[in-house]
Amino acid sequence: MFEYWSDEFSEPLRRVVDPPKQVLVDLSLALAPQGAFRKDEVSLRIKQAGLDLTAVVPGWLYAWAQCTDGAWIGLIGFAIPAGQKGKGRVETKQWCASRAISERDSPNRRRR
Repeated sequence: MFEYWSDEFSEPLRRVVDPPKQVLVDLSLALAPQGAFRKDEVSLRIKQAGLDLTAVVPGWLYAWAQCTDGAWIGLIGFAIPAGQKGKGRVETKQWCASRAISERDSPNRRRR
């Protein structure tokens, strides 16, 4: 995953998590949905079958990387649930802001 990123500094700017660690991902922070201006503008079909970007879902943390502003992002594998009743999902593996990631059993994680 880091084969094309040279690191010339003594402090590591990246960390592989091996074995991967179980985490929770707040999709509203990880994907920053750009929903409709008004909820009544969204059709019932979309509300029932679209991807739910308001959920907090379990995932796997594979690596950390530091950004130029000092922030950290995590490489996470997780599923985005489809529909209000959890019928289906879209599997993904992507980089997410650290504020969207919490430990599975952390007492400080955000509750919804």
